[in-house]
Amino acid sequence: MKRTWILGFLLTALNAAVHAQAPGESEQRPVPAAPALPSYRLDPQSLTISGVSSGAYMAVQMQVAFSSIFKGAASVAGGVYGCAEADAGRAQDECTVHPEKIRVADQVQNARAFAAHGLIDPTSNLARHQVYLFSSPKDSIIKAENSEKLAEFYQAFNIAGVQHDSTLESAHGFPTLDQGAPCTRGLLPWLLDCGFDTAGKILEKMYGPLKARGTADPSRLRPFSQMDFGTESTPLFSNGWVYVPEACERGATCRLHVALHGCQMNPNWIQDKFARLAGYNEWAETNQIVVLYPQSAKLGTVNPYSCWDWFGFTGPDYANKKGAQMRALMGMINRIQGL
Repeated sequence: MKRTWILGFLLTALNAAVHAQAPGESEQRPVPAAPALPSYRLDPQSLTISGVSSGAYMAVQMQVAFSSIFKGAASVAGGVYGCAEADAGRAQDECTVHPEKIRVADQVQNARAFAAHGLIDPTSNLARHQVYLFSSPKDSIIKAENSEKLAEFYQAFNIAGVQHDSTLESAHGFPTLDQGAPCTRGLLPWLLDCGFDTAGKILEKMYGPLKARGTADPSRLRPFSQMDFGTESTPLFSNGWVYVPEACERGATCRLHVALHGCQMNPNWIQDKFARLAGYNEWAETNQIVVLYPQSAKLGTVNPYSCWDWFGFTGPDYANKKGAQMRALMGMINRIQGL
């Protein structure tokens, strides 16, 4: 089975986006050494996760594999759990531009088999989860029907709390209120200026009514070393970020949300822009939500664009509890909760 990230539609789209940027946009800047990830007083029942593109696939993988500890997940421009089946070719065909080929019943059966063998938590946990989906009819990289397939997957596990926003005509990426590239053009930093508050919609779906969006304090977005949780072969970038609201810093009991970037959205490409500009921090500050921003990394020819592993470049266990990046993310979650 070939795992190399083969040249094709997705590479063409990503390369075109890189060359469309202003000079220096995708250049990696030196990142100073960061301290260890600290722990905070966090409600263990509050854990949620979201992601965009490859991060959306990874968020769903984490939700399904560790369903006993998560209360919800959000997928922005993503698709169904285990879609790629550790096949890069399938990832660039069925799971991106030809979702009509996907048989959701196969992914449901695979998840149930994984649970039966203890590779993921019992799928019965999923019924209590909150779910937010975003897809765009104009997304040419991961077609909107992929999100419909994911919604069908959730229905098989009796998840009633699914919200799906699917009418905004945006390019591939993460829509924001006022940050990023033009809404209808898929360009670095893959944040899209759409007048649409995706982060706010995610957090309100995860936690219910929230206090009004506030003002983020840039000094509260702090780097931490990821080297305690893996290596360059995991792969992880040297540093991640965590946003800690003032109340959480003072010792209040807070909630925890994990936000995962997509391909070409780690510091190799856009520095800290996803963590700084996606829109989560403004809601976090007024609602006592700590936001953890892990960072994937490049890995030779199998992952040149710093994607999260949603197609098996780290091995066949990529979507279950044994997966290298899955274990790394759980290590961060446990550390920040003081476990």
